[in-house]
Amino acid sequence: MTRTPSIPATLLAGLLVGACTSYSGSHLTPGASTQADALATMGEPAARHAAPAGAPYTESWEYPRGPLGRHTYMARFDRQGRLVAIDQVLTVATVARIRVGVDNRDDVRRLLGRPAMTSPLRDGGEAWDYAALATDGHMRKIRLVVNFDGRGIATAAGESYDFEEWSPNADGNVN
Repeated sequence: MTRTPSIPATLLAGLLVGACTSYSGSHLTPGASTQADALATMGEPAARHAAPAGAPYTESWEYPRGPLGRHTYMARFDRQGRLVAIDQVLTVATVARIRVGVDNRDDVRRLLGRPAMTSPLRDGGEAWDYAALATDGHMRKIRLVVNFDGRGIATAAGESYDFEEWSPNADGNVN
């Protein structure tokens, strides 16, 4: 009889915890962790963004999780390369910070990261769509949507329902 080696439970638990922390960078410490720590923990960022004028950091690194993932983390660093903060940005609160009529595509990309999908609009503009999770009392799937005009200026931003959560027969009635 051949025995299959088993992984000790403590080792397996350690691997799982390690996988989770590198997903979000939650064990990185603002003020102490560095850009090198973020690279070692979270890998190469999808994009690096210069901070907008007046921000309390100089650069942010974008970490989208999955092509249609519901999390994007922004690691923000000061001039010395020290972590200032790391935030999950696909939230209703973050979308509420978009200044309609002022912010452009670059501003929104710096704020929310790359969109999951883009769609042309009839007026020559474009819609950016992000898969997200609402945490307003109970977890539910939502979409964050930002519309731009033909010049690339935000014309609308907000939350929408997610087709994965919505069912035409949600009340149990079958038509």
